[in-house]
Amino acid sequence: MWEPVGPLPASVYWRRRLTAVAAAALLFGAGVWGVSGLLSPNDVRSPESHGTTTLSPSNVAHSAPDPTTDPTSGPTSTTPSLTFTDSSAPQRDPSSPATPAPGTTDPVPTSDDQPPPTSEQLRPDVTTSRDVPVPTPVPVPETGPVPCTNDMLDVSAEVDRPSYQVGERPVFRLVIVNATDQPCVRDLDPIRQEIVVWSGDGATRLWSSNDCFPASGVDLRTLVPAQPVVSAVTWAGRTSAPGCAGPRTEVGPGAYRVMTRLDDDISAPVPFLLNP
Repeated sequence: MWEPVGPLPASVYWRRRLTAVAAAALLFGAGVWGVSGLLSPNDVRSPESHGTTTLSPSNVAHSAPDPTTDPTSGPTSTTPSLTFTDSSAPQRDPSSPATPAPGTTDPVPTSDDQPPPTSEQLRPDVTTSRDVPVPTPVPVPETGPVPCTNDMLDVSAEVDRPSYQVGERPVFRLVIVNATDQPCVRDLDPIRQEIVVWSGDGATRLWSSNDCFPASGVDLRTLVPAQPVVSAVTWAGRTSAPGCAGPRTEVGPGAYRVMTRLDDDISAPVPFLLNP
């Protein structure tokens, strides 16, 4: 009964029998494994095997979102982020004055009606104590107003009071007047204008309107004869250096002078006092 019977060689029939036996053994083993899995109790695995994460300061830090990625911005760009705004930090109102340059310290106001610290930047002003005589105008050339030379302009400095208490904020003005009888054109770019405080003897430069709050931009003006063009600053009473480098310290009591300029047209000094 075990000897193969048939027209083919005996080896062929033996291979067929071995293949059938092996297949039957595999099927039997699979069935036993499946039945034992169904009948066995639920296995108890460790938290690690289930992928459970234990809440701790270390993994909270690792699971925090990347600060350079905005979760509301959609797909992440492959371009590196150049800036990062901390949403927990107070944000400046876009309508509020610009932040002072590095190295400045906001002076403490002495009263509620004092201007903000950023008033140290030159600003247009319509106030002047000058009484300028109006010359008789002459016809404007067909080619238009001529350029204003320094000889055609009168540049002066003004202070709103001759003396102040230490801690008050003096207001200084730069006044430009066309002293001729015809209109002329001049670039009044703020960077071309400057108000400077010096020591009483004129030996030490203490503060400049261009140190911490520089501004620039072409500002071509037609200057009408005898009509003042005024810029003003409210000084915080502190020293400054070019580029706003170094700390700013409060200026003590004493005699001081203020001077102004438009390009290289420099005003005469105007004295003022700071009282204790």
